[in-house]
Amino acid sequence: MSADTDHNLTYFVQTRDRNKTVLRIPESHSLHVCPSSCGRKIAFRAYQNGQQANTSFLYVKEEDAVSGRYEDNIEEAIDMLLQVLDPAPKAFLLYFNCIDDFLGTDEKALLDRLYRRFPSMFFTVCRIDPVAADEKISPGMRLHNQMYAMLQYTGKKDNGVNLLGNYTAIDPQCELFEILKSWGCGKVRQLFDCKTFEEYRAMADSSLNLVLAPMGRLAACSMAEKLDIPFLDSPVTYDIAEAASFYNELAALLGKPSPDVEEAVFQTRLAVKAVRELVDDAPIIVDSSASIRPFSLAKALAGYGFCVKAVIGSRPKDEDCAAYDWLSLNHPETTLINKKGVKDVLGYRFGDRSILLGAAGPRLLSAGHVVEMYNDESFFGFHGIQKLMHMIGKAYKSGGANGKE
Repeated sequence: MSADTDHNLTYFVQTRDRNKTVLRIPESHSLHVCPSSCGRKIAFRAYQNGQQANTSFLYVKEEDAVSGRYEDNIEEAIDMLLQVLDPAPKAFLLYFNCIDDFLGTDEKALLDRLYRRFPSMFFTVCRIDPVAADEKISPGMRLHNQMYAMLQYTGKKDNGVNLLGNYTAIDPQCELFEILKSWGCGKVRQLFDCKTFEEYRAMADSSLNLVLAPMGRLAACSMAEKLDIPFLDSPVTYDIAEAASFYNELAALLGKPSPDVEEAVFQTRLAVKAVRELVDDAPIIVDSSASIRPFSLAKALAGYGFCVKAVIGSRPKDEDCAAYDWLSLNHPETTLINKKGVKDVLGYRFGDRSILLGAAGPRLLSAGHVVEMYNDESFFGFHGIQKLMHMIGKAYKSGGANGKE
C-alpha cells in the first residue's frame, strides 16, 4: 500500500447528525468533578443526548485544589443530590478530569469514605484523562472498564452471555442469537439494554463475555479475575472464513458441537457474488469511520474481488496490522490516504461510480455512492456480511447514501 504522511494538518470531519454515544448505568447519576471550563463540553453533550437530568457538576476551584477541600465537597455534593433527586439514584459515577492527574486523589480512600457515609449506595470512579493516555490502554478503554466496576461476584451462574465493547446493539436478525439459544445459553446481556440497576448487576451472573471491540478487552480481563467470567475476543469480521471460525471457537469454549453454518456460508457467498457482479470494477474506498478494523474490512472486500482503491485512515492498530500487511503485499495499488494530509484527501477523485464506506470520508471526497456505516455498528457474523452487501448494492443502484436519493 502506498501512503502519504508528510503533512501536518489533521483530517477530521464531524458527523453532526450523530450524537456521541455515552454508556450509562441505569438508575445511576454522573457527578463530574472538574474545573468549570472542562464541564462545558460535557454539559452540552449531556443536553444533546437528553441526559441532563442524570448529570451534575462539582466545579473544582483553585482554593479547593490547593487545600484538598474538594474531596470533602464531593461528600457534601452527594448528600445534597440525594436530597433533591427524585427518584434517588442507586449508584454514583464520579468522573474526574485531567486535573486529577495533578491532584492525585486517593481513589480507594475516597470510596471507603463514601461507602461509610452512604452504605446503601454504589460508587465508582471514572477518569477522563487524555493527559495520562497510555498507548495500549486508552482512556476510553479505562472508562469502559469502570462501567462494570460495581458488579459483584455472587457465586451463581445462569448461562447468560455478555456482549462487551459495543455501544449499539447487534442486528436482532443476526444468527448469533439463534446459535446461542440452540446451545441452551441464557440471556444475552448488553449494558445499554439494561433498564434497571438490578438488570445491570445481573451481568455478574453471566457465564461468558464476548468482546466485540477492543474497547471492551480491559473490562473482560477485569471481570475474568473478579467475577470468574471467561471471555472470547470476537471482533466484527467481514470475512466468511473468519466468521465460520469464530463459531467453531465459541463452540469449543462452551463445550458444544460446532453449529451447522453451511447454509449461512452458502447464502453469504451468493450475496457477495451478486453484488460483486453488480458493481464490477467500481472503485471502493474504505474510511476508518466505517469499521474499527478498516484494513480488515478492506482485505475482505479485496479478497472477494472488489476493486478496493483506498483506505482513509492512519497507520493500523495492533489488531489490524496483519490485514494491513496483507494488503501491502497483495494489493500495493491500494492507497492509504493518511488522515494527516487534508489537502491530499480533498485532492482525490475516484469518479461517479466510486463507492465510499464510512460516515466521514464521503463528506470530503466526490462520492458517487455512499454506504453510511459507523464503527461496525449493528454488524456481526454472516448476517453482517450479507447486510453490508445489501447496503453496497442498494447505494450503487440508487446513487444515494444507502439507497437514499
